[in-house]
Amino acid sequence: MNVKVARIKKGLTQQQLCKIVKTSPKKLVAIEKGHYEKVTKELMEKIAAALDSTVQELFFDEK
Repeated sequence: MNVKVARIKKGLTQQQLCKIVKTSPKKLVAIEKGHYEKVTKELMEKIAAALDSTVQELFFDEK
């Protein structure tokens, strides 16, 4: 599952998730498009926690 799908399933808007994890909308859009190169482990963990998921599921699973 990717970040966008998990966010939508959780019922959150991009703006809401940005506030929760304290990141910019621009950064979140990049993450949702699969651009993880400059994403810190800390941010990945915050996003996973906010979406009731794991870093592995959101960022590294190929499913």
